[in-house]
Amino acid sequence: MVSWGTAFKKAMLYVGFLIMWLIIGGVIFGVGFIIGGFGIQVQEVQLGPFSTSMPVPTMVNPLAFVIAVIISYIVVILGTIATFFKIIAEITAEEVERKLKTSSS
Repeated sequence: MVSWGTAFKKAMLYVGFLIMWLIIGGVIFGVGFIIGGFGIQVQEVQLGPFSTSMPVPTMVNPLAFVIAVIISYIVVILGTIATFFKIIAEITAEEVERKLKTSSS
């Protein structure tokens, strides 16, 4: 059976990789946000006898932004799942190796 110390070390390793995948996904999201061309457009609004200007958010290329969001989501999800499987396989291999060493002695 895996010791608690090993389990917590692997859990910290997983959290570290999770943060790394979130940063990578955030960078892809940010690039999509920049490519999408988010901006503010000032629009005149008539409210009865008064006229005022209001900022209205606009996006030049929303399709590029949506594609980047989808790609970043896929990268984060697949990266975290792959990391989980890798760490589980590593723990299993270490345990099997330890059991084989102790049983052959």
